Amino acid sequence: MNFKINIHGLSKHFGQNVVLDGVDLQINSETITAIIGKSGTGKSVLMKLIAGIIKQTSGTIECVQILENGEIKPTSLDEIGFSYMFQNNALFDSLTAFENVALPLVEGNHPLSKSKVKEKVDHLLEQLDLTSSRNRYPGELSGGMNKRIAFARALVTEPKVVLFDEPTTGLDPERKFTVFDMIKKYRNQFGFSALLVSHDIPDVYEIVDSIAWLNEGKIQFFGKPEKIDLISEISIKKYLKTGRISPNNL
Repeated sequence: MNFKINIHGLSKHFGQNVVLDGVDLQINSETITAIIGKSGTGKSVLMKLIAGIIKQTSGTIECVQILENGEIKPTSLDEIGFSYMFQNNALFDSLTAFENVALPLVEGNHPLSKSKVKEKVDHLLEQLDLTSSRNRYPGELSGGMNKRIAFARALVTEPKVVLFDEPTTGLDPERKFTVFDMIKKYRNQFGFSALLVSHDIPDVYEIVDSIAWLNEGKIQFFGKPEKIDLISEISIKKYLKTGRISPNNL
């Protein structure tokens, strides 16, 4: 399915605190896009607005499907099919890996039969090399394994879009790159589009098609990572290339 998510003038205020102040962004199908920026700039807020978890103060989020004949058809992210992978996995400690992954199929709008759930979840666990963890609880598994279980849960409904909120939070450098490799590998295997919030500059650039730099409430750079070299402002270029802020930076 070819689609576009068009965001225009998106703002979010929490009381007198203006977090987003007119965000414009376009997300295309079959891409991986990273939202980057300093801590506290509203990256996760933007992700939650796109997912519909919270409501914007103003602005629009519009989704359209591009049909084979080129016709544009209004749609929604729900109709496209999406899932949300939370920053800290959000697994249920009282449920096994199988039960955590099965949850969207059991609790969804169109719950499947027990036999279909078992077939679907076991097949996915096998694809993600998680079969040996099937009957174990999150507390019995490593952080990396739990990350993969959360990933499996995000994929079990066969979404066209997966939203990743800081997928490498709390991981050491080696596991961080493992997660990036996992996103790239399974994106190619399962064919979903991805939007991820990340503070891992420039490491995340290795797996993305585009980056969107959120700063002072707006998207101030959008494009392929290699386009950073074309930026004339030295301090901005340095930040986007290294993630480091010097006294004269920004």
